[in-house]
Amino acid sequence: MAKLPDHIDKNDKNAVAAYFIKQRQLKGFTDEIQRHIDEEGTGSTIIIGQPRQEFLDHLVEQGYIVKVDGHITWRIWPPPAEKSDENV
Repeated sequence: MAKLPDHIDKNDKNAVAAYFIKQRQLKGFTDEIQRHIDEEGTGSTIIIGQPRQEFLDHLVEQGYIVKVDGHITWRIWPPPAEKSDENV
């Protein structure tokens, strides 16, 4: 089982379930955004609408770059690729 944050009582089954449901929603949103970025082939994607702020905040926490592109429009870039030292 995944580690719960300290503020969630592991004996409170409703709080535990709510935490994991929220984590699944955030992962699903991130996976969907990444799929769109990959499909478009431009290195970014545009979303139109009003996503919940917590979803945008989660993307930023994951390293994505989120910028306002217009009225209820956001452009999202994936996290920068980490440089490896393989060719050194």
